[in-house]
Amino acid sequence: MNAEDILSTIGDALSYAGDFLKQFGVWLWGVLQSFCTWAALSVSSWFSSLTLPMMPTILKIFSNASVNLAVFYIVFGYIIIINIAAFVMFGNDKKKAAGKRTRRTPEKSLLKVCFWGGAAGGLIGMQIFRHKTLHKKFTVLVPIMFVIQLILDSFILGFLAFWAFF
Repeated sequence: MNAEDILSTIGDALSYAGDFLKQFGVWLWGVLQSFCTWAALSVSSWFSSLTLPMMPTILKIFSNASVNLAVFYIVFGYIIIINIAAFVMFGNDKKKAAGKRTRRTPEKSLLKVCFWGGAAGGLIGMQIFRHKTLHKKFTVLVPIMFVIQLILDSFILGFLAFWAFF
């Protein structure tokens, strides 16, 4: 066998494998859709079976899909904007530090914007601009805030998305 035959055989095998993976992906997508539909119906019927005094109020709030969608986009937009602001603040402070300017952004302000939701932007800004990477409070606090916010944002956005999209 020469190199062309070997490459042709490998190409045919990869083509069959690609077709199989495509069919498997279509099947898996169908299974996931039916599972999500089943889960949404199960949770809905479970909530409707509860007889707690506050449940009608809570169900009323989450029964309006357009309100849930609006709240989801507001929270998602806030997270995006605060992270962009943190990234820009770190870049601006690095630029001022390199130019030896006196009116720099206080460290307290950088930590505050990271605390209020911008830890991902702050962490990316620290790495890209190589700014505040030698300060222990930034190298410890910002990653901790990032992990906490990642968990909280996942729960909040996941909860809102569940009620908005299902």
